[in-house]
Amino acid sequence: MTESVPDEARQALRKVMQSHAGGDVDLDAARRVVEQWPEYAQARSYLGQTLVTRKRKFADGLEELDRAVALGSDDAYILYTAGWCREFVANAMATGKGKGHQAVEGTPEEMYASANALFLKALEADPDDQLLGDIQDMLTVISKVTGVPWDGGEEIEHAPPRPR
Repeated sequence: MTESVPDEARQALRKVMQSHAGGDVDLDAARRVVEQWPEYAQARSYLGQTLVTRKRKFADGLEELDRAVALGSDDAYILYTAGWCREFVANAMATGKGKGHQAVEGTPEEMYASANALFLKALEADPDDQLLGDIQDMLTVISKVTGVPWDGGEEIEHAPPRPR
């Protein structure tokens, strides 16, 4: 389901992300990429993640991530990012950390359940070994918070630990 993206779109997103890595979070530039290539799931995913984690625009960011998932539902990284951001929002809601964020509908429990479902879907999308470990780590975090085992209580083979 992931679309074919022109090189120009990839280069534009890469430039926005490099600027971000250098300390300049330019949401207007990210929005321009999304406006010019509205079917570019990775650009929507980047914009959604940045809105949630850097600007604390939870509702706007999750909406953008939902669009990214709709466009890239076979992309393990997009699914992981959407799940990770939902876990981030659930944690902020549950702990009261980071006051001043944009409100979202739902409860922390609903956000955790939604994140869990996205992570499980990401597992089905054949992630690489590094992402597999990250997904399993996040599923374990949610399991510890909610008390619901993500692996059905069965013994499964986990990705090998990676050096940190």
